[in-house]
Amino acid sequence: MTELASFVDAHVGKRIRLLRGLRKFSQEKLAKALGITFQQVQKYERGANRVGAGRLYELAQVLEVPVGFFFDELDGFASPAAGPGNLQEEQAPFQKDDGGGEKMAEAPQEKNGSGIELLMLPETMELAQAYYSIREEKIRQQLMNFIRDVARRSR
Repeated sequence: MTELASFVDAHVGKRIRLLRGLRKFSQEKLAKALGITFQQVQKYERGANRVGAGRLYELAQVLEVPVGFFFDELDGFASPAAGPGNLQEEQAPFQKDDGGGEKMAEAPQEKNGSGIELLMLPETMELAQAYYSIREEKIRQQLMNFIRDVARRSR
């Protein structure tokens, strides 16, 4: 069970690091918002220290995501020892709805193995920043449709 817990801690840490980067927060800035040291943030991000439920809630508030975000794309969430008679439930990732609450997302059609590592690449960050710097929503949507079309054709 310790191995699974360590895996989950590392996954949550990667999600914290991803969000911190997307929000352009330094470790110091995030630590100050949480009332902890930047070294503690480092330990959370590496998965060296477990993030408690209360702290996870605070992180979600500061980083403006639902708590469930930290567990999205968590492979192997169910214990390997789980078998018949144990309760297991498949969960869809959480997304914010327009009202600021949480809602269940639709299950992804296909998992490309892209995962969180892709989101943390500098190229991905640059692409997202460039995309959102386009002021006209219609143009952004056309660009998105073009990218989806190219992706479909390249499969």
